[in-house]
Amino acid sequence: MPPLRPALAALFLALPVPALGGPPSFDCGSAKLPVEKAICRSATLSALDVEIAEAYGRASSVLSGPMRDTLRKAQRTFLAARNQAFGQPDEDLEQRLTDQITFLKSIETRGRGDLAGAWQNGIGGVVVTMRRDGTAEVEIGSNEPTRALWICELRGEARRGALGWVFQPDPGSADGWTLTLSLHDGLLGVTTAPVPGPDGPVPGEPPPYCGMGGTIDGDYLPMRTSENAPR
Repeated sequence: MPPLRPALAALFLALPVPALGGPPSFDCGSAKLPVEKAICRSATLSALDVEIAEAYGRASSVLSGPMRDTLRKAQRTFLAARNQAFGQPDEDLEQRLTDQITFLKSIETRGRGDLAGAWQNGIGGVVVTMRRDGTAEVEIGSNEPTRALWICELRGEARRGALGWVFQPDPGSADGWTLTLSLHDGLLGVTTAPVPGPDGPVPGEPPPYCGMGGTIDGDYLPMRTSENAPR
């Protein structure tokens, strides 16, 4: 369905809420945000909202403390992006809700103690493939979740070091920066830091692989994929 023009969107939001299907996970009588009112008017969106709430509740009830904190942060990021993006050109609210359901239902709630596999949080993901020689092939990507105002993309290999896996990006993609991958509490942590001294970046300069204001730093939850999903 193509996005509504601003005038039509405003008219749509002004219409009374019809009783279509079951209610969403929140009280429509208290709905104030345009996106909440739109969800209340749609049986499809209401059902997706309920599914998100149920999937989030199931995951958070079984996750350990650090994993639960990472999930909570990802959910807050999703809600903020959902609210801010609604009504923008080309925004597909149904797809955004569907993507969040997929994310929530794909979390490996027991955590993971090895690097290989897919990892994700509220702004991006990491995919690690182990090689026969013990090194790891790594792809990292993140973006501003509302309108993709910044995008970070990085590829390279990682080797085990004393403090974690030292990430060596493809030549020219992260000059002046160090990157480390570490496993803790079932999560994957990604840390970047500028190299001190004359070989480092100018203070305040963003990494060359990342848009202004972008980041790949943070903790990532382990995700099931088609290759490792339970049968």
